Amino acid sequence: MQSSTRSSVKRIAGGMAVTAATAAVVAMAMPATASAATIAPPTVVATSTGNSITMKLTNPNPLLSLTGCQAFVVNAKDVPAVVSDPTKLLDAGVVVYPNVSNVLSLFGALPGATVTNTVNDIPTGIYGVIGGCVSLLDITHPVIDQPQIMQVGLLPSGSGDGSASIPFGS
Repeated sequence: MQSSTRSSVKRIAGGMAVTAATAAVVAMAMPATASAATIAPPTVVATSTGNSITMKLTNPNPLLSLTGCQAFVVNAKDVPAVVSDPTKLLDAGVVVYPNVSNVLSLFGALPGATVTNTVNDIPTGIYGVIGGCVSLLDITHPVIDQPQIMQVGLLPSGSGDGSASIPFGS
């Protein structure tokens, strides 16, 4: 079993190295206007059950865009700041998932791909689920989708089982 895990990690690391090298070559070869290409935000469908959130993330961007997408679970109080400035996702204490201590959680969806992740053992509370995409050709301009507000766990008022999903701003 360990050899298959090592093999998977080597395959992922090798794929990342090839993607990074390809992005660097393409970025140097393409004119500066290529980095201004329009990037589409991802589609994220999130549900919660108990103290878990399941997120189905779809990256709609074409392969040559070199765009990666990820779904983020953030503290609800931070959703407005992230909506106005997606780089706030880099601020300490904003993101609950992915967790940098779990390297495999950092991999989202490659162009044209769909992935599903479940985050377990989230403390009871209200969270935002936000999908974001960024092109390796222009990492300074990420795009995000419409955030969803999720209730996780049984709130102290007994108002639900954690299955609520409310689009932000509705």
